[in-house]
Amino acid sequence: MIVDTRALFVRLLRTLEIATVCDVGSMDGTDALRFRRVLPRAAILALEPNPRNVALMRADGRLARRSIRVLPFAASDRDAEAPLFVVDADYAPGRDRFRRGMSSLHRRADGARIVDVVTVRTVRLDALLRAESLMSGPIALWIDTEGMAFEAIAGAAGILGSTAMLHVEAETQRCIGPEQRLLDDVERLLGEAGFRLLATDQPRRALQLNALFLRADSLAAHEAEIRRLAARARARRGVKRAIGGLLPRRLRHLVPGLIETRVR
Repeated sequence: MIVDTRALFVRLLRTLEIATVCDVGSMDGTDALRFRRVLPRAAILALEPNPRNVALMRADGRLARRSIRVLPFAASDRDAEAPLFVVDADYAPGRDRFRRGMSSLHRRADGARIVDVVTVRTVRLDALLRAESLMSGPIALWIDTEGMAFEAIAGAAGILGSTAMLHVEAETQRCIGPEQRLLDDVERLLGEAGFRLLATDQPRRALQLNALFLRADSLAAHEAEIRRLAARARARRGVKRAIGGLLPRRLRHLVPGLIETRVR
């Protein structure tokens, strides 16, 4: 099923009574703010390893006012340190959002210009949430980690039993780093943990796409509501693509999810 996975994830936050959301690879906190509007009382953590993005997030009063915690960490499968390859971008507030989200723990293989290499702290999500005492209610994970989705999920193994939903950016080819794990690896890992792939926002031939996974028991418990919300998200995607078809190519990035194949 191909839908607007972002919209479906947000609508399911209430349906699944989510108590904690981890916005992993937050970049600027935009998604965390969207989650807060839906969940006024949930714990929301925004993890972002790029120090240039972190500085902008900490200067953004909206995040503090809405009790969104900004943590300068990269999610991985170990608590350690690792080099972050910082991509050239305009890091002024509100500018160049596409490239500001491209920095990675992989040295990018796609020709993106690296302007800095910084050492960042990597954390396991299960250890982090345990230390923060955020294990008591349903968890949702929003993962956008530029080729590190598999490792981020592997590092959440201890909380997957409490996790109701994951939205994961993943690739189908090694377009970011030569050693990166792909969508098939992510799907296999989550399948073994009791999750099912509900929807993607692009066909699987796309190099990079967003995939929405739900626990099998959550799907069964909320089948009718999920079907209704998925139909709305499918229609939303159709409208966005129709609007995008009317825009010049240089402006299509203003409407997320229009282009089926994105090569970063």
